[in-house]
Amino acid sequence: SVLSEITFKSINNIVPLLNKFSQKQGNKLLQLINIEKLNNPKERINISNLKKLFNKYKSDKANWHNYHLLYANLLKRKESITKILEIGLGTNNQDVIGNMGADGAPGASLRAFKDFCPNAKIFGADIDKRILFEEPRIKTYYVDQTSNSSLKELEKNIGRGFDLIIDDGLHAPHANLEVLLFGTKLLKKGGWLVIEDIEKASVPIWQLVIS
Repeated sequence: SVLSEITFKSINNIVPLLNKFSQKQGNKLLQLINIEKLNNPKERINISNLKKLFNKYKSDKANWHNYHLLYANLLKRKESITKILEIGLGTNNQDVIGNMGADGAPGASLRAFKDFCPNAKIFGADIDKRILFEEPRIKTYYVDQTSNSSLKELEKNIGRGFDLIIDDGLHAPHANLEVLLFGTKLLKKGGWLVIEDIEKASVPIWQLVIS
């Protein structure tokens, strides 16, 4: 099955990718943050506005995950934000691993970020070509985040200088590490790379990464 193939690929690639990442990046860019501690009263307006936008476009980032607390803080100087990339658009095609179900709203968080950051160009990428779209200040592209060559092709299309890169695609450690190796090169100074929805079973891998 496709799921078994992904599992074996993750097992076979995780150690080489960990080694590659430790050699190139070390632990200097990684932080562990308790998301509830980001509920900063000084940012309550931004937090509230971003939550409303996520809910407006039917993203699960706010009510389900409380990611509005994180992103409202990372993007608090929202007028100065120029580029955001999210890998994983939230496909509603149920033949795709990790789909959002038939009621999913592909591109929901991209639209929320566009409204929240009025001067930013928003980029998205997904393995499901059927949900790619383009709107004012939003462009989306195909990517297989487990493929280094596919990620390099994405870079040709979107360039560098990102304030924020989000991995909300295939929630598998080897795929996440590929995005880390790819994405840290694309960030501007002071930019952030966020990996969402890390499973509890994968926590020991990330403890190894930051050790």
